[in-house]
Amino acid sequence: MQFQFSFNWEITVTTSMASGRNVLNFPREYSRNCLSNSESTIHLLDIVTGKVFKSPIITSTKNNEDKYVYSCWKKFVKENKLKFKDRVIFNAPDGNNVLQVQILRRSHPR
Repeated sequence: MQFQFSFNWEITVTTSMASGRNVLNFPREYSRNCLSNSESTIHLLDIVTGKVFKSPIITSTKNNEDKYVYSCWKKFVKENKLKFKDRVIFNAPDGNNVLQVQILRRSHPR
């Protein structure tokens, strides 16, 4: 039996993210335990639409555990019209480079 490392985390969309000016940084624990050095691509799976956003994984030159993506994240933000203070939940149920992504829209004050 092989051990599966499931991992999830949540972010709150900033104004910079909402405008498409940010990368998606992966938590170091996710990079360390779920992304092997041979993983070169991430797959963001929108759990509502089933659409997959695919992008190369970029590794920082300063620390091998600092990994991020840009192109698929920018496209995901734009296509889903993410707004300031929306929350995004990432889940890697199989502990690999496929991330299930769920958007929780911010509640508007009445």
